[in-house]
Amino acid sequence: MHTEDTRRAYSFVCLGCGHGWEAEYDIHVTVDDETRIIATYPLDGKAVPSPLQSPRCPACESRKIRIMRPGRVATAYLYER
Repeated sequence: MHTEDTRRAYSFVCLGCGHGWEAEYDIHVTVDDETRIIATYPLDGKAVPSPLQSPRCPACESRKIRIMRPGRVATAYLYER
């Protein structure tokens, strides 16, 4: 079994209200003896779901979220609301 820690950053934009934010996540990636990849996302000592599974806007609670590369919030344009 092999475990590696990595850090990833993402930009998020809510397609409902236009709120944008960026966040960095620590990820523990484990490859088991059968070469299955298991990724866990620790937060305050507990494993939480991937922030990419069902992101929710912290401003309006909408789930209509666009996920982008880090640094993109400042340049994101919303064409439809």
